[in-house]
Amino acid sequence: MKDINQQDLEKNIPLVTRKDYQREVKAGLVEFGKEKIVVIAGPCTIESKTQVMEIAKAVKDAGAKMLRGGAFKPLTFPYGDPLAQPDSNSGQPSVDRLKVLTKKEQMESAEKRLSYLAEAGAKYGLPVVAEIIYADSVAMMEKYVDMFQVGYRHMWNMDLIDALSKTKKPLLLKRHYGESLRSLLGVAEHYEARNKHNFAFVERGVAVPHTHNPQSRAVIDIQAIPALKEFAPSVPVIVDPSHSTFKRIYVSSVARAAIAAGADGLLIDIHPEPEKAWVDPLQALDFKAFEKLMTEIEGIAKVLGKTI
Repeated sequence: MKDINQQDLEKNIPLVTRKDYQREVKAGLVEFGKEKIVVIAGPCTIESKTQVMEIAKAVKDAGAKMLRGGAFKPLTFPYGDPLAQPDSNSGQPSVDRLKVLTKKEQMESAEKRLSYLAEAGAKYGLPVVAEIIYADSVAMMEKYVDMFQVGYRHMWNMDLIDALSKTKKPLLLKRHYGESLRSLLGVAEHYEARNKHNFAFVERGVAVPHTHNPQSRAVIDIQAIPALKEFAPSVPVIVDPSHSTFKRIYVSSVARAAIAAGADGLLIDIHPEPEKAWVDPLQALDFKAFEKLMTEIEGIAKVLGKTI
């Protein structure tokens, strides 16, 4: 992969790399950057109204500033989609593991879950963020979310880039684990060139040939935090220690390291009973572990002259 060079800064990514640009990234009343660390926490998948309400209260009490929740689920494999359950209030995922939802069914399921997310956010004073996968769902999602998340699979989705450039809502842009920082800055420049400026980066790990575990999906790139701040100092950098580690006992350690390295926030999976989570049960923190982590990163932030 090519490194970022002077020609890139002058010709390819001149907007996102501006040094004196005053960028405002604000979701509801929550502002990113400016010596404030924003912790976004919630379920990887919105399973029921009861579940997301319980989680919203817990993360609010622990000090999180935003609530995240998955409504669309772009899974690695097509079968066993947990959102196929017709009535999510039952608290049980679909038992039909061979069912593949149509796009219409996905949209209907997502809107129902987004309504739960928005209601929970409103009740506990937490702006909400959810992942988008279809460009033509922007108008529907705008009614419920305060911020859009662009997942790593859709980093280079030009339909999404065009559609999201037209919304006033801010974005979380995740870097794909096989893409360089140069590519991520290129994606950001596509938004900048379309006059979309209110976005933050999310570092969620990179693929490497050798690691501690051959089944690991990714390894967190701590060096990406100061590197992104070097090249694009106006863009907040959020770290996802959940999906990067894919292992619960590593999440808090990586989260603490990210804050110490200068991250502007964290994106963390939370579940009341992590082992029973419909999707990604391996990395979600329970309420007690999350509360402990918040206390720890508050101490680190204080040393750096920042607040949670």
